[in-house]
Amino acid sequence: MHNDKNSSPLTAMSGTLLAGLGAAALVFAPMQAHADTAAPSEDGTSADNESTLGPDGYKSLELGQSEEEALATDLITDRQQIGDCTWYNLKKSEGEQNPGSGVVISPDRGVVNIPGTQSLNTPEGITMGSVNNDKGSTTEQIENAYDRYTVDKTGPVPIYTAPAPGNSKAHYIFAIGEDDKVKDLGLTSDDDGGCGLND
Repeated sequence: MHNDKNSSPLTAMSGTLLAGLGAAALVFAPMQAHADTAAPSEDGTSADNESTLGPDGYKSLELGQSEEEALATDLITDRQQIGDCTWYNLKKSEGEQNPGSGVVISPDRGVVNIPGTQSLNTPEGITMGSVNNDKGSTTEQIENAYDRYTVDKTGPVPIYTAPAPGNSKAHYIFAIGEDDKVKDLGLTSDDDGGCGLND
């Protein structure tokens, strides 16, 4: 069943997704709807797995990997230590990610967050744009793509959260702009290993 108003508190991960959006997130102009760019196959995965942020991860980068395993994928760069957790960016060759989002690695749980980029989609065909363009899926497309979701409108922009189909221990987070389109997204473990993503 769909939940559509203020169903969950704004998580710290939502704030992380929004860090790069800033005040510009509040001034999006309405734009024409953007069609889905990837249709799921019969097994629920996108036909183009190279550009899919799936329920377990992206390419060879997966939730739960140790920092060493994540580095071995050759997909991450720019190490930063934030508290007990480590943050990385996806390499620029994987597409443009929004400032403030990142690959987050917990010392206890390994990789607990993988950000989206403007080149990726979820297996359900949801894409993201940015504050600088009119791309990204609409909230209607999110609502049609996921059987369950929550919406939090208490922060600067609405945040949709949906369980990741195929992974009972992870969820997607979508930050929505005033043009009703996804401006940022991420795949996050339900247990963030103390990194403050789900507080």
